[in-house]
Amino acid sequence: MAGHAKEARQVDSVAGHIASGFSDLGQSAVQWRLWSMLGWNDIRQRYRRSAIGPFWITISMAIFTVLLGVIYSKIFNQEIATFLPYIAMGLIIWGFISGTTVEACNTFIEGTGIIKQIRLPLTIFPMRTIWRSFIILLHTIVLIVPIAIIFRVPLGAVTLLVAPGLLLVFLNQIWVTIVVAIISTRFRDIVQLVMTTIQIAMFATPIMWPVDALKEARFIADVNPLFHLIELVRAPLLGQAPSALSWAVVAAMCIGGYVLAAFLLGRTSRRIVYWL
Repeated sequence: MAGHAKEARQVDSVAGHIASGFSDLGQSAVQWRLWSMLGWNDIRQRYRRSAIGPFWITISMAIFTVLLGVIYSKIFNQEIATFLPYIAMGLIIWGFISGTTVEACNTFIEGTGIIKQIRLPLTIFPMRTIWRSFIILLHTIVLIVPIAIIFRVPLGAVTLLVAPGLLLVFLNQIWVTIVVAIISTRFRDIVQLVMTTIQIAMFATPIMWPVDALKEARFIADVNPLFHLIELVRAPLLGQAPSALSWAVVAAMCIGGYVLAAFLLGRTSRRIVYWL
């Protein structure tokens, strides 16, 4: 009986943490004006006194994409007209995913002054990071227009799938940012681990190389969740429909990820201020 009672208390505790975490998420959603304002302010401060501001991101991405497209098209013996749009779309989405994940490490740390002085939903700070990264994404995704025109990318009704695909990627990065932010605040060495993992993942994910290059080893891409995240946006932009597997994997990641994020948030919300 004692064992059953203890187990019941543990279940109630887990459920309570998850409910608390989702409550915090809900409160931050209501206060969207606050985290959107903080994100905009971060961008303004980052490019203060710059002549063209965040459009430096657009220029650097364009140069990087053209150079890699030309070089890797020769390495993989691919037509530049098809390979450069492929690598461009992949790099743009990867920039959002990797940039958000790396910046998540300092999400609570850079908000130390506010967290210690004002009682706010903690998820406001991950949302601030996400919104800031999304603004940067908007400055790079404009490259899709000239690329589609120059290389005559076959766009059609299937291109509309980019909207739900991008939404799922955005939602996925919210829980990733929350989880990484909590762990990185508690264990400061996690920052280096995250940065190293991101660097390795870039070469292990079909971003700068075609999936077809794997041939019979295609399963290597299929078991990589990052591939499915990128494919939900890249495929429609190239005039193709993402596979059902990609939709299913990303949807499952969102569901499981939010439960994990809510649990960690509910369990550590009162401790984070002491870790700062």
